[in-house]
Amino acid sequence: MHISASYPHVKRDEDEEGISRYVPGDLHPVSLGELYNNKYLVLRKLGYGRYSTVWLVQDTSAKLLWAMKVLSASCYGTESDIFELEILQHLKSGDVTHPGYQYSILHDSFTHKGPNGEHVCLIFKLMGESLRTFREWFDGRIPTHLVQKFTRQLLHALEYAHGRGVIHTEDIQPSNIMIQIPDESLLTPHISIPNILPDTSSSPPREYKIIQTHSLREIYFAEDFNVMDLNITLSDWGVASFVSHHMSEEIQPLLLRAPEVLFGAKWDEKVDIWNLGALVPELVFGQRMFCARDERGAYSVGRHLEEMVGLLGAMPGCLLEKGDREVVIEWFGEDGELRGRGLEKVVSLEKRFEGMDLRERGKFLAFVRKMLVLDPGKRLTARELLGEDWLKHDYDADVPEEN
Repeated sequence: MHISASYPHVKRDEDEEGISRYVPGDLHPVSLGELYNNKYLVLRKLGYGRYSTVWLVQDTSAKLLWAMKVLSASCYGTESDIFELEILQHLKSGDVTHPGYQYSILHDSFTHKGPNGEHVCLIFKLMGESLRTFREWFDGRIPTHLVQKFTRQLLHALEYAHGRGVIHTEDIQPSNIMIQIPDESLLTPHISIPNILPDTSSSPPREYKIIQTHSLREIYFAEDFNVMDLNITLSDWGVASFVSHHMSEEIQPLLLRAPEVLFGAKWDEKVDIWNLGALVPELVFGQRMFCARDERGAYSVGRHLEEMVGLLGAMPGCLLEKGDREVVIEWFGEDGELRGRGLEKVVSLEKRFEGMDLRERGKFLAFVRKMLVLDPGKRLTARELLGEDWLKHDYDADVPEEN
């Protein structure tokens, strides 16, 4: 399975993260050619997010390329602290022989003081792009065999994290699943090494200009590269929690939110399994598992619950009993039935996946249904899901039955 390295057009945001973010207590003004921690030379900007910017850097001592994530000054030492560094250090200290260890790993970290405060800097293995843009190579639908491989790797990553007592809790979604670069030597002809700038940390703050993102997605694999050789990494552990103590009770994007989270009930690592169950059909079919929009196009808890019940059956009484009473009685009657909703409008899973090969559909539906289980206590673990038939079967190798 090969793809040509012709570069699809991607619209770029002219304002990127916005110049208003470069104020005391927020983002650090990184410049190309700066040296961080006396060894990491900044080569280009790779991206940005709510809490950080990400940069391509070279270790000047070892001449190796890395990604440097510079967190906002608000991430530590404030009332809104995140614990990404602590989570990543905890994951790094585990069993290096576990197959999931390689999919979520920190290389180095340090703190940098700048005009806007102190910034935690995280050094990671360099990645090519996220699945959000990677799927554009395939018109939005990644080949099933590749989704199977990536799903196995995600399950290994979650098995490892859960075994370390860590819950991802956030965005197991295309933007936070990164493609590993198979051969960094391919990057060398495309990357210029700037001169090292003089240290100006003691100088008055200068006027900063936004540096445009320049990703690696058009140069990280060779022409006619076999995509089945690619691997992924699960990123963005910024709002992850420990099983033993939650960092926050406000977790998961709305459309990926597990039912126990919607109800304000206690939750554990099984929220990650629900999240993955909502993601896999999106990767295979290019459309989200849940829409949850009302007639005006706004997010609706009622519509979200309607879709859950319409797709997966009645909400279990044990979950309703454990949820916040005010939330439960707002949407469910004493008989446990969803109040006055139009369940007939919900398209069944069988109907949704009817375009899939019949040999595959049964195994795929069984796999998804073991993750999208309304009762979290009945969802399979990451380790158990790795044994599911859909992940093991090579459908292209089957010989079609004769008519």
